[in-house]
Amino acid sequence: MISVEEAKKLILESTQRLPAILQPVSKCLNHVLAEDVIAPIHYPPFDQSAMDGFAVIHSDFIEKKIPAIIGEAPAGKPFNGIVSTEETVRIFTGAKIPRGSDTVVMQENVLIQEKTIKFNDKPLMQGDNIRRVGSLVKMDDVVLKAGLLLNAGAIGFLSSLGITSVNVFPRPKVSIVVTGDELQKPGTELHDGQIYESNSTMLIAALEAIHVPVQEEVCIGDDPAQTLSTLQSVINRSDIVLISGGVSVGKYDFVASSLLESGVENIFYKIFQKPGKPLFFGKYKECLIFGLPGNPAAALSCFYEYVVMAIKIMQGFSDIFLRKVNHTISTDIKKKAGLALFLKGIIKDTKVEALQGQDSNNIGAFAHADCLIYLPVDKADVKAGELVEVHLLP
Repeated sequence: MISVEEAKKLILESTQRLPAILQPVSKCLNHVLAEDVIAPIHYPPFDQSAMDGFAVIHSDFIEKKIPAIIGEAPAGKPFNGIVSTEETVRIFTGAKIPRGSDTVVMQENVLIQEKTIKFNDKPLMQGDNIRRVGSLVKMDDVVLKAGLLLNAGAIGFLSSLGITSVNVFPRPKVSIVVTGDELQKPGTELHDGQIYESNSTMLIAALEAIHVPVQEEVCIGDDPAQTLSTLQSVINRSDIVLISGGVSVGKYDFVASSLLESGVENIFYKIFQKPGKPLFFGKYKECLIFGLPGNPAAALSCFYEYVVMAIKIMQGFSDIFLRKVNHTISTDIKKKAGLALFLKGIIKDTKVEALQGQDSNNIGAFAHADCLIYLPVDKADVKAGELVEVHLLP
């Protein structure tokens, strides 16, 4: 067995970023940029009005002249003439500044008299209310750096520059294999000795929460030949395979032997932790294989602590671990040194509370948890009021 820290180090060393792909900007939400983005144009691409008002020559304001309105400039339909002294063009937000004019006066700050305008006494500086060409972005500027997680604002920004596709790291192809003769899908009748299978829907939901769709979900019984053929097939078309159950060395646990027979490298098996001690991690070529415990709370704890980091590495994230904070714990915790502990918890104000129902087969507490309380292997009993490490769930 190895420690929690050793396990994470081995996963880090065994995981590589996926090759970047060129993807339409509209499909890049929650993807990480694989290279810098260079602006192909100035932005704004022309001198642009920031207000509804009138394009004027500033000296007319200084000299208190009364300019005549000679036309309009709506957004997208520039005024084609030239503005001379004692002339003005009615202009609208986003429209191109007419030639000859150098300032925009807000419509609230003039009095319109037939086909002329009269300035009021509000101050007006030359160049007011004009967004200058390239004032936000200049052509050939680096506008977004590699490694940025693209949000809705970034998608809009790229589109505003006319960029239609960028290089990003793709989402890994994740497959789920669930094993066990005793498992039945919800909605079917339970027979003697059977239970409902929940790990697949739980893992699919956990993956969706981090914006990773499941490529494939397979349920198999406790049969060695079926286990071997299924795992070999799934591994060859996946970047990550999550196997639920069958990893132990019991009479009907065939996953470990099937993985080794398939040429999967056993990087580690079992961690000094609770829940999730019997976690298997292996690799075949570039595919990562996680043999998760069959108990649902143990499986989900291992997913958050180990699988999420591997997925983030593949996707190009620089911050790959669950976000860590320190909070005082609200209750005493009994613990023996020698085994790390992950407790389902909930944060209340500045304190964290360990929830009831910490058994590895009890998934109910996760319905209320927003964090995992991490107590390291060498930590013994914890008293209420002590500061503990808390890992925030995605």
